[in-house]
Amino acid sequence: MKLLIALSIILTFSSCNDNRNELESEYQKCINDKTFDRGILYPVETSESDIASSVSVFDSIQKFEYHLQKTGHLSEISKNGYFTIIAEIEQAEYLKKEFEEFNSTNYFIENNLMTALFFEELFYDCAMSSFKNQIHYQFILDTKDKVQLNSYPNREILTELIDKVEFDSDTQRLIVTYLIYSNLYWRYEME
Repeated sequence: MKLLIALSIILTFSSCNDNRNELESEYQKCINDKTFDRGILYPVETSESDIASSVSVFDSIQKFEYHLQKTGHLSEISKNGYFTIIAEIEQAEYLKKEFEEFNSTNYFIENNLMTALFFEELFYDCAMSSFKNQIHYQFILDTKDKVQLNSYPNREILTELIDKVEFDSDTQRLIVTYLIYSNLYWRYEME
């Protein structure tokens, strides 16, 4: 009997994870499709190999996450690692060198994902069509409203969001990574 109950729990959990993975894949595909349908912008001198290596929005955002790890600012990919980086994000010149270093060789995010249209797709259009208002993705919509109200994602918004993110979900975690990039972009590129 205990074996049947344990098996039932495992199958239920597995089914929920499969459903979440399927929804997240649909969401990522929606974001990619909309981004690529608009056309990809790169500086004129960008090589074809650089363009070819930027075939996924979330892979490109993950490059920024890896860059933060490589430079030692993101000690681990976990809530604690993200809390640490967020705790100091509003300090003057914090991560400016790392941000500029990343942008010098990775054009995709800055040139294609820092638009109001992309933001709307990421936080509304694709979230609504892919997740069908599922409650555990409500943080996407809440975050959109808070960021738009404050002009860019500040430390308070990022801290609150990190509390709601399931870090075993690449999609949810990389939305936070994108918002960290956005914070730095608005501070250093738009000054």
